[in-house]
Amino acid sequence: MKPSLSIPIKTTTDGSSGDLVALDTTSSEVDFVARELGVQRDKTFQEAGLSLERFPQSSDEADLIDKLLADDLEKLSFEEKERTAFDIHGMAHEYHDPENIDELLEQLELEIRKIPDRKAYEKAKYLNEEYVIGREFRLMFLRCDEFDVKASAQRIVTHFEVKREVFGDGPALARKLCMSDLNEDDMTVLKSGAWQLLPVRDVAGRLVMLVSPSCRVESLAVECHLRAIMFFLMSILQTEDAQKKGIVAVMWWSGQSLLQVQQNIFTQVQRMKKLRPGIPRKVSGIHFLLGQEYLRPLVGGIRWFIHEHLRARTRVHFGDFQQLIFELQTFGIPTDCLPFNANGPMNLENHLQWIQSRRKQEEKGNNNTVDIIVPRRFDVLFGRGHHTRNHTGNLRAAHIADMFRDKYEAAGKYEKTAIAERIVKIIRESQGRFLKWEDDAWVEVDQQTARNKISHFYRNTRNKPQSSSPSKNKAAPSSDGSVSGGSTGSDGESLAAASSKRMSPEAVQQSSQRGHKRYQRHT
Repeated sequence: MKPSLSIPIKTTTDGSSGDLVALDTTSSEVDFVARELGVQRDKTFQEAGLSLERFPQSSDEADLIDKLLADDLEKLSFEEKERTAFDIHGMAHEYHDPENIDELLEQLELEIRKIPDRKAYEKAKYLNEEYVIGREFRLMFLRCDEFDVKASAQRIVTHFEVKREVFGDGPALARKLCMSDLNEDDMTVLKSGAWQLLPVRDVAGRLVMLVSPSCRVESLAVECHLRAIMFFLMSILQTEDAQKKGIVAVMWWSGQSLLQVQQNIFTQVQRMKKLRPGIPRKVSGIHFLLGQEYLRPLVGGIRWFIHEHLRARTRVHFGDFQQLIFELQTFGIPTDCLPFNANGPMNLENHLQWIQSRRKQEEKGNNNTVDIIVPRRFDVLFGRGHHTRNHTGNLRAAHIADMFRDKYEAAGKYEKTAIAERIVKIIRESQGRFLKWEDDAWVEVDQQTARNKISHFYRNTRNKPQSSSPSKNKAAPSSDGSVSGGSTGSDGESLAAASSKRMSPEAVQQSSQRGHKRYQRHT
């Protein structure tokens, strides 16, 4: 049975009513310095004539917020401004762990022992010491706080306090969270799509998280939302990339009146405060997508009350659907797989697929090592559909294959294999992988399969008319990672689509059979 929570919904006097920092990741909030900064922040807010008991509600108050934010950002150093600008535009710097990790882990243990109130931590350690002191688990917190061992120690202790309150002090306290830890109502919240992960990453290779308050299931209890969101966040933070590069949050509001939005956000802010200090999240950027100008005061208030680290990394976009899509693209965020559109309801296909993939992994008993692969920019994807066919990695692989076309066509069998191996190496050296959808998850294929797919680029375009114009000589990749005239079918279907304009149906069939025989000889 799930534990019962008693969570008061009220506006505090320390400015927390505006703390939508379910997205905040800095751990300085737990020490005295942060409290002093919060007092000064509130004083500045009040001196500007704004209330701490509510969000701004008028355009004039929103203008005041904008001025305060502008003044605040001016305090950043040139280096901080430059790094922030690079991060928010998807030009993130290369992140490496420090060389003295073992020493930092030892210091982390000493800092944890200095914290007097750590009952939940000790309980978890008693249940499963291997997990609690595990290198993988602790690195997740150190990376979040940029290896500030004191901040990470406090966050770890707080993490177990939060986890015990949300999930109880049973086995879930001392291991990775599983979908089986959620009840039916929790799963309803999870499936709603209010929090979901996009199936591709941004231009910097970071995970993109979508938050849509309009999808919240308001009829369900607070506990259900907390369990579902904590499970979701801890699931996506298991990958090393998410811990090092951080995540990008896209917040999409639609279909709600101003009164509904204000009530929902005030309620959500108070409840999410319980999770915030114990979640090791690093947020690289936040994008608010708003179709209505009347939401500007609300968003201005949210921006002011989040931590200073995130204020400079926040962008607010107003406009119609197409304008909002364009704005995201300018920041390196892929938009062809966004689950929302101009008029229709939220498309939950990818989100439900992620849930199913996660469930399958857990059913196989792989929860301790589960790593749900999310395609990166230079990955080559196999499969059907417009999204796979036009994935950046597939387009790039097709271009690289074209660069070697003349040599490949003039080579013998063994030389062809060597060229395909060379192209695979080029893709892998640029952090590209060859991914296939299998058993409800993306899996990385072996070297021979990757090499064969490169060969498919050539075989499936061999009969396609070649133009002397470089701009017309580029072939679009097919859905399985090969290059064709735009078909979304299998290898044979792609070849037929590429040749149908100049060949009869009988000739297409014969050509497909010949291609199949060549494939058998090659493999």
